[in-house]
Amino acid sequence: VNVGCVPKKLMAYGSEITTEIKDAHGFGWDIEQPGLTWGRLIENKNAEINRLNGIYERMLGNAGVDLIKGRATIKGPHTVAVGEKEFTAEKILVAVGGWPVLPDIPGKEHLISSNEIFYLKEA
Repeated sequence: VNVGCVPKKLMAYGSEITTEIKDAHGFGWDIEQPGLTWGRLIENKNAEINRLNGIYERMLGNAGVDLIKGRATIKGPHTVAVGEKEFTAEKILVAVGGWPVLPDIPGKEHLISSNEIFYLKEA
């Protein structure tokens, strides 16, 4: 959720606004010159991610799920270790997440992934 499809969609939707405003003129709308306040976009994106995280954690808690955060290793069909502690259950869900890998190419030092764009201070 934090750097996955939700913030990417929020950023993509936000990027389409200027086109929508330009198209609105053809439908009779007179709209002043639009402007982007990058910091507000990032703050609102972060607020939405926090809201969703809260919803997901409440849903898991209401379903009787024990939420254990940390790096996990699957030890067997019903056992997982998080750090030095092992947990055994009939069903175990490991939410792995991921991070993009940048190609090893000349100029790589000038690249950022889609994840880093979510935390840029300015556009």
